[in-house]
Amino acid sequence: MKTLLKTLTAAAVAAAVLVPAIAEAHPHRVCHFEHHHHHKVCRWVR
Repeated sequence: MKTLLKTLTAAAVAAAVLVPAIAEAHPHRVCHFEHHHHHKVCRWVR
Protein backbone atom coordinates (compact mmCIF):
# COMPACT_ATOMS: atom_id res chain seq x y z
CA MET A 1 0.00 0.00 0.00
CA LYS A 2 2.87 2.36 0.79
CA THR A 3 4.44 1.76 -2.62
CA LEU A 4 1.21 2.90 -4.28
CA LEU A 5 1.27 6.09 -2.22
CA LYS A 6 4.91 6.71 -3.17
CA THR A 7 4.10 6.14 -6.85
CA LEU A 8 1.18 8.56 -6.71
CA THR A 9 3.29 11.16 -4.92
CA ALA A 10 6.08 10.80 -7.48
CA ALA A 11 3.56 11.08 -10.32
CA ALA A 12 2.03 14.20 -8.76
CA VAL A 13 5.45 15.81 -8.37
CA ALA A 14 6.42 14.89 -11.93
CA ALA A 15 3.15 16.33 -13.25
CA ALA A 16 3.62 19.53 -11.24
CA VAL A 17 7.08 19.95 -12.77
CA LEU A 18 6.30 18.87 -16.33
CA VAL A 19 2.96 20.57 -16.96
CA PRO A 20 4.20 24.19 -16.58
CA ALA A 21 7.32 23.36 -18.64
CA ILE A 22 5.22 21.91 -21.47
CA ALA A 23 2.74 24.78 -21.22
CA GLU A 24 5.58 27.31 -21.52
CA ALA A 25 7.07 25.55 -24.54
CA HIS A 26 4.20 26.02 -26.98
CA PRO A 27 0.92 27.92 -27.36
CA HIS A 28 -1.90 26.17 -25.56
CA ARG A 29 -5.59 26.55 -24.97
CA VAL A 30 -6.82 27.88 -21.67
CA CYS A 31 -10.40 26.96 -20.94
CA HIS A 32 -12.51 28.28 -18.12
CA PHE A 33 -16.17 28.08 -17.26
CA GLU A 34 -18.00 31.36 -17.74
CA HIS A 35 -20.43 31.53 -14.83
CA HIS A 36 -22.44 34.46 -16.15
CA HIS A 37 -23.20 32.86 -19.51
CA HIS A 38 -22.91 29.22 -18.42
CA HIS A 39 -20.56 27.97 -21.10
CA LYS A 40 -16.90 27.14 -21.51
CA VAL A 41 -14.63 29.81 -22.94
CA CYS A 42 -11.38 28.71 -24.58
CA ARG A 43 -8.61 30.92 -25.85
CA TRP A 44 -5.14 30.31 -27.23
CA VAL A 45 -2.30 31.54 -25.06
CA ARG A 46 1.29 31.89 -26.19
